[in-house]
Amino acid sequence: MNDRIYLTPTEVCTLVAHEAVVLLDAVETEVPSCVSEFRTALETLNAVHHLGSDGQALLSWLDEEIANAERFAADGTNLPNLIDICRLDTVPDVEAQMELVWLLFDTAATEECGPEQRRALVSTARTITEMCGLDDLLLGTLKPSAAKLAEGLNAELADVHAELQASAGASAGPARQGSEEVPAPPAAPAM
Repeated sequence: MNDRIYLTPTEVCTLVAHEAVVLLDAVETEVPSCVSEFRTALETLNAVHHLGSDGQALLSWLDEEIANAERFAADGTNLPNLIDICRLDTVPDVEAQMELVWLLFDTAATEECGPEQRRALVSTARTITEMCGLDDLLLGTLKPSAAKLAEGLNAELADVHAELQASAGASAGPARQGSEEVPAPPAAPAM
């Protein structure tokens, strides 16, 4: 048990953002209402855990993907995702999902959170555990690797930073208008 990998608040937020984008990509007719809860949860986690440029990059990524999904639902314009979301294996093990749930609940219990943020955090915990197959994990039919997940989440966050910086540099493109420059992420910790 000493080789257990624990997800950091930044990795948890990357997982929340990733799952929201996957949901947006899967539902093409409208933006699911839970996506606004994911965004509120992400914003709250960012503020409470002081995630700085990483949290801002994740919020910018989610905002851009929400705007693209709304545009697709409105007029059928299909804009590409900021990064390839299919390359990440996002099946956290039971312990990682419990870390995610406890971080969301722990954040909801802080004085900084209002009722709306608490509801969004709890709803996000429930939705993500359903999306990530917690029941299959508890039944032992899935055996994911938390170390592989953490590595993938760190790589995905680095890609988000890089794409947001590239789009800020080439702000003439219509799909990337309104993005603000985001500082480069710190080096990922060794696993």
